[in-house]
Amino acid sequence: MRARERAAAVAVAALVAFVATGAATAALPKSCPSAAVVNAALGQKGKTPKLTRSQYVVTCTYPGSGPVATKIEFETDTAASFTAGEKGAAALHPVKVSGLGKAAWTLQSGGDLDVFTGTESIKILSPFSSAAKLEALARKLL
Repeated sequence: MRARERAAAVAVAALVAFVATGAATAALPKSCPSAAVVNAALGQKGKTPKLTRSQYVVTCTYPGSGPVATKIEFETDTAASFTAGEKGAAALHPVKVSGLGKAAWTLQSGGDLDVFTGTESIKILSPFSSAAKLEALARKLL
């Protein structure tokens, strides 16, 4: 499965789980992490992020970070919907990450990291970044 298809499958599974459980509202960030912070952690050269906001999701897109732009999504979430999203990605072989938020998982091949903080999930999608680099960025965001 290509990186874009993998990211889309994970996002759809998480969205379906989120809508099905009716997550409570959390305080989502008002701005994106700076391009300097993201670039330093991932070793890329993304430009100033574009912020997109909806009621339950803040998406930060970093153009110029590679053939597929890096995205960081902050989403109001519950433990049940976060777990359902991980189960929805089972075909992609998610790997649990200990010591990061209340729960976290990534793909063995990298490119995607999901962290549950207790009231929101942080999803980092950077198809050409290793799991270790994604974890380093997540630690800076928490």
